[in-house]
Amino acid sequence: MAAHAELDAKTQAVLKKKGYLLQKKLAAGAFGQVYSALKTRHDGKEEMSAVKVMDLDKCGEKFKQKFLPRELSVLIQVRHVNVIKVFDIFRMGGRIYIFMEFAPNGTIADYIKKNDALSEARSKIWFTQTGSALQYCHNKFGIAHRDIKVDNIMLDYNNNAKLTDFGFARIAYDPETGRLNLSETYCGTLPYYCPQILQKRPYNPFKADVWAMGVVLYGMLNNKFPFKFKDLRRMLQTQLNRIWKYREDREEMLSREVRDLISRIFEPDEPRRPSMDDVMRHPWCASAAGAEGPSKSFSLNKSADSKSE
Repeated sequence: MAAHAELDAKTQAVLKKKGYLLQKKLAAGAFGQVYSALKTRHDGKEEMSAVKVMDLDKCGEKFKQKFLPRELSVLIQVRHVNVIKVFDIFRMGGRIYIFMEFAPNGTIADYIKKNDALSEARSKIWFTQTGSALQYCHNKFGIAHRDIKVDNIMLDYNNNAKLTDFGFARIAYDPETGRLNLSETYCGTLPYYCPQILQKRPYNPFKADVWAMGVVLYGMLNNKFPFKFKDLRRMLQTQLNRIWKYREDREEMLSREVRDLISRIFEPDEPRRPSMDDVMRHPWCASAAGAEGPSKSFSLNKSADSKSE
């Protein structure tokens, strides 16, 4: 079914007046759909964009009252080269329309499904691009994403990584008071949960984001998750005991630096886990930015790797 056939004539007219012509449906979720849309610019040129149409009648009250306002607030504020850009947001009737940058090459999850595990070089590019976006959110706005995963990292026309889906994001740090607000909402996606979420303890959402970034990096390099998650008790124990294994056909290819970074990120003790600033200063990440050499704050430790399962 064509996208325009699912929307009433009044909605189509308003969208057309704003310069948007909906094309095809790209994805569907519990609360709405994502479409491609042709946007006519002020200079008359046309460009592709994406539109997220959220049906408020399908959203729970908690989502409408708590998470949706947060997402819209974040989308309006955040401007970073590696965050999906939002052009326009408006509400009509029982729907909210979010017009954003079009990323034609899908997600990193899609790429892995088609191509298997990624090279370390490509993983480094996408990890540091996403890390830069997340570091910006943490430091500039005190915003924690809280649903970092390969499915929420889009690829643009030039295959640059773009962070998206701020539905669970929250402002977790108040720069005026210097206060960190711990999270008690156990949101996100199960394979990316840090130990504190599995333990159902109040947690530092910035450190939870860092853990999830470790799962992203491990997943890009291995095309699997580091911790089995069907049995949550076993998952937690393997996390606390620092037990994970690299794919046999991949382990010999991986540099000591990337294994060291993963080991540091998968630190179960939350206060000892690195921040995104620490992660981006790590020699493996710093080399992606063309740094002259590794940061003096890091020493690669032979004992830093995981235990064998």
